[in-house]
Amino acid sequence: MPKDQSLMYDVVQPENASLPPRVSYSQMSKYNQCGLRYYFSYVTAWREPQTQALVAGVIAHEVIEHLYRLPQEERTRETAIALIREHGPRMLRLPDYQPFANDSEMKLKVNQAVENLFEIEHPHELVVQPEHLEMELDVEINGVNFFGKVDRFTQDGVVRVTDYKTGKASKGNPLQKKQDRYLEAKFDQPYLYALAFKTLHDIEIEEVELIFLNAKFSEVRSVDSGNTQRLGEDLALMRAGSINDLAQSAWLAKWSPLCSYCPFQQACPLVTPDAPTPGTAESDAILRSNGLFQK
Repeated sequence: MPKDQSLMYDVVQPENASLPPRVSYSQMSKYNQCGLRYYFSYVTAWREPQTQALVAGVIAHEVIEHLYRLPQEERTRETAIALIREHGPRMLRLPDYQPFANDSEMKLKVNQAVENLFEIEHPHELVVQPEHLEMELDVEINGVNFFGKVDRFTQDGVVRVTDYKTGKASKGNPLQKKQDRYLEAKFDQPYLYALAFKTLHDIEIEEVELIFLNAKFSEVRSVDSGNTQRLGEDLALMRAGSINDLAQSAWLAKWSPLCSYCPFQQACPLVTPDAPTPGTAESDAILRSNGLFQK
């Protein structure tokens, strides 16, 4: 299949189909990646299955949040390990994560991510207020109701938004990270958060930071109005596009290497040409047979 392939497909939508009232960065990213995948996830409400990497990332985020809520002098490796032992089992009792309760490889990923934090920065030196961890942003930007949750906001000499990443990045080699053609795109999320801070709190974010826990490096970028304005415009374009797609009952499917990992690929007419029309009973049956379920 040509890598520039993209086609618009008519779909069957639920009666009184609607879009989420608020738009998150993950929604915007998914729509820009593939409109049809957005349709499956947010219009027909199919739940993508949890993966080992996602569960490990969620638990690592939870542990790090609790670590930074402690007084600076208590943020040690030993304390971090104790927090894993406390919050890991608690979270693995939740229905969504329970299937991974005995996944030793997943647990190892959590331990590595949290321990790597101490290789990247010095938690006992960082000045951060508890209320500035996992901060929720709910604000109108360019006519769009935007919602986000910031991993960390600090004013320790520089006003900065920090986001933790637990996915793959540049094969873990700091000498190669500049060659990662996806690296700059990963800053779109914190740039959009910077715009939200300015709009909601009139706070000028000076820097955005990505901490790649698995690859053991961090990257910082200065914030300028060009970046934040671009993301605000992208947000408005995404919302307008999804409103139009909903009205037309037709969504754009885009081919990319990520199609190989998409849970909807067998129900996608672009990837699977003989797939039934999305939204039909036949299409739904394919998704159920692949272990997906609707919210």
